[in-house]
Amino acid sequence: MAEIRVLDKHTAELIAAGEVVERPASVAKELLENAIDAGATQITLAADRGGIARLQVTDNGSGIEAESIDKAFVRHATSKIATAQDLEHIHTLGFRGEALASIASVARVEVLTRTEQDEYACRYRIEGGEPQGIEPGARPVGTTITVSDLFYNTPARMKFLKKDVSEGTYVGETVLHAALSHPEISFRLLKDGKQQFLTPGDGDLRSAVYAVLGREFARDLLEVDGSSGVYRVSGLVTPPRACRASRGAQHFFVNGRYVKNRTMMAALENAYKGTMMQGKFPGAVLRLDMPAELVDVNVHPAKTEIRFSRESDVFDAVYRAVRTALTAPGSGECRFTLDHGDHGAQKTPAPKAPPAAPARPAGPRGFATMSAAEFRAARKLVEDVPPRPVPGVNKPAGQGGIELGSARAAYGAPPPPAKPMQPEAAMQALNETLLDILPDAPEEARAEQEPPAVHYPASAAAELASLPDAEGRTLLGAVTDALVGMQAASVVPAAKAGDDLTDAPHRTDGEQEEAARISLSALPSEELAPEQIAMEPAAPKPLRLVGEVFKTYIITERGGELCLIDKHAAHERILFEKLAQDYGHVPAQMLLVPVQVNLTAAEKQALLQNLELLADAGLEAEDFGGATVIVRAVPADVPVDDVEDMVVELAAHLAEGGRSALREKTEWVLHSIACRAAIKAGDRTTEAEMLALAQKIMDGTVPPFCPHGRPCVLKITRKELEKQFGRLV
Repeated sequence: MAEIRVLDKHTAELIAAGEVVERPASVAKELLENAIDAGATQITLAADRGGIARLQVTDNGSGIEAESIDKAFVRHATSKIATAQDLEHIHTLGFRGEALASIASVARVEVLTRTEQDEYACRYRIEGGEPQGIEPGARPVGTTITVSDLFYNTPARMKFLKKDVSEGTYVGETVLHAALSHPEISFRLLKDGKQQFLTPGDGDLRSAVYAVLGREFARDLLEVDGSSGVYRVSGLVTPPRACRASRGAQHFFVNGRYVKNRTMMAALENAYKGTMMQGKFPGAVLRLDMPAELVDVNVHPAKTEIRFSRESDVFDAVYRAVRTALTAPGSGECRFTLDHGDHGAQKTPAPKAPPAAPARPAGPRGFATMSAAEFRAARKLVEDVPPRPVPGVNKPAGQGGIELGSARAAYGAPPPPAKPMQPEAAMQALNETLLDILPDAPEEARAEQEPPAVHYPASAAAELASLPDAEGRTLLGAVTDALVGMQAASVVPAAKAGDDLTDAPHRTDGEQEEAARISLSALPSEELAPEQIAMEPAAPKPLRLVGEVFKTYIITERGGELCLIDKHAAHERILFEKLAQDYGHVPAQMLLVPVQVNLTAAEKQALLQNLELLADAGLEAEDFGGATVIVRAVPADVPVDDVEDMVVELAAHLAEGGRSALREKTEWVLHSIACRAAIKAGDRTTEAEMLALAQKIMDGTVPPFCPHGRPCVLKITRKELEKQFGRLV
């Protein structure tokens, strides 16, 4: 049996310290909570090298009595609670009495404090859990705690720390949470001697949000204030149009304590259902005030996880308060007015006029945007498409023929008065039609040979000359169809004088076979010798664009299939294949104005750790200090308006999938970039663009599914369609 030993004091303290002090941010959290509990109204935190070299917290609170300083560093010594019953209604942030003892066991700590009753301050030092003595000092009422050389005596813990920049980001996030939970306190953050932010401490939550989260986030926030029984919910939430691509902007507080709670998060997001886009998440700074006996904060050493005694009541309280804020007037919805004219003048009804092009509304002049197609149409840069003549008739436009693409053909205008064809013109048109449908021959031979030896009787020419132009062309088409049918049988029968060509379409199959037999017998015998013919693969059937429905799905026809194509998924797949092919050399566009993106500490750390991967995908970003990164270049296909959401989404995924393989991360980054750059459902798309997208998907150039696995094409055969309509049983 193994021997049971009692660990020495130092080893036991190191083990206990590992539960409380994980990184410099843990030290900052404990010291800030002590300063808030001491009643401070001004708190300054200074960090050097991310808080590893030095982390100092200065406050103007009540201070610590000189005779009690050494007791403060004894484990489980606290002034917050006295009995076990006090654990049922905790009103302070700290209560365990473990923080200072844990910090002192893994760092060098110096405390300079003074109470209002003391004549001078007191300086106390402790290193590795061993006191170094007390001496007098000087400072105003309050406390300054300096923690230096964190984990100097535990190198195993030191090697697991991140880079100084990353650790400093976590420290800044801790101060951010403290500032948002107590807007009545002025917080100041210094990193390596540079001020990151300073909150006014005026008690206004919006001012604190503006100071620590930036102007863009705080600009359109909606105020939340509601009560439900013993629960009161207050704070600020983002309007639906300002939702982000991750949950990094959600901050929850219970009785002034920052917490991570799924109940409050679910209530918040359920309140936004039906108002925000899929894949977006609201931002919020919500505070829940409730009786202390209905919540248990003694669950986790970090005290960020809590338990509610009645979670359903908490859910309802948060949901109703946020929902009320979203449905209130002025909650950020867009309103459009069409009357820009003079409201005071009495308008008289005017007679109805034919519809005209929409005019720009009157009002103050400003900038307006238009699509490329609208710009070309406005500047008359679109070239007229030349009309296509009827096959077999080379007649110039404007001489009585119906031109494809003309206004008369499009709008069904009546044709001009019919003019009879001259006999010579009719005979020439027939000869040209024959030359067009005869088997191909070398250009030299076609140039030298005479028109086909086909004799048209005078009766046929006279009949053509007597017909109107449109009917004459109809007859020409009938003759052409008959000759093409005979050519398919490799026979062009010789017309005899007196034959009525108008009867050609009405010949029976037996008559056509007899004509073919007679024509073959008239050919020389050597021309009837068998010939080896190579079978070539059939050319793919052309793809015809039918149209578009819901501004999302492209309708095409090919052969006997009706194809529905999701234009966003198709374009996303095409862009993904292009990015994957050019990975490492993706063309990027430098932004005229770099985009600043605010991230959480974990998101920023994940992004900075994968800068090389992002650069290979065409995205150039760098640290901008605090919780901000700056984006200087993006792939050429990504719109500038989507840069912030794309970076937030990438950072959130990289933070969640930290253990994923490099290949998986690379593919997901390319997926996200392709999705942001692709055409969105509802975007205006020209016919040429739709046909190009459909052609690339249908000809097998790219796989028929998007990078996320959704299908791009839905095919319906003609047989299946006719079954649905009852044409087939």
